[in-house]
Amino acid sequence: IYPGDWSSDVCSSDLVVKIDSNLCGHINDCPVQGLCIKLCEQGAIVEEDGDVVVKPENCDDCDLCLQNCPNQAILKA
Repeated sequence: IYPGDWSSDVCSSDLVVKIDSNLCGHINDCPVQGLCIKLCEQGAIVEEDGDVVVKPENCDDCDLCLQNCPNQAILKA
């Protein structure tokens, strides 16, 4: 790591978006049909086989998914 390289390995405060599968509506049962996917302009939350999947390398920490999930199934850990 070089000076000025602020990778996620260096920043201990970086948290990763996670989805609680017990609370998530999994698109078909989501009251807003996968709003988190629609809101994520970075492609960090995607649909794969009817499930919601996080791609942390695409996340820009905007928190729109956390703030708007009707099931409160998205968190940072």
